Amino acid sequence: MNTAVRYLRSLLLLELLAGLGVTLKHFFRRGITLQFPEERTPTSNRFRGLHALRRYPNGEERCIACK
Repeated sequence: MNTAVRYLRSLLLLELLAGLGVTLKHFFRRGITLQFPEERTPTSNRFRGLHALRRYPNGEERCIACK
């Protein structure tokens, strides 16, 4: 019986239809992409991220994440 069910699923291409369903679901959603320099996302007042470059005595410059 298990073989018959597996055969019917492959015959009807249910996996393909499920994949197409996911694709179509995301295709019709509203996009969330912003045009970055002109449009900025709102940041919370609690955001404490800081981007900085550190300059070392040997002249090397790296971000604070790379240290």
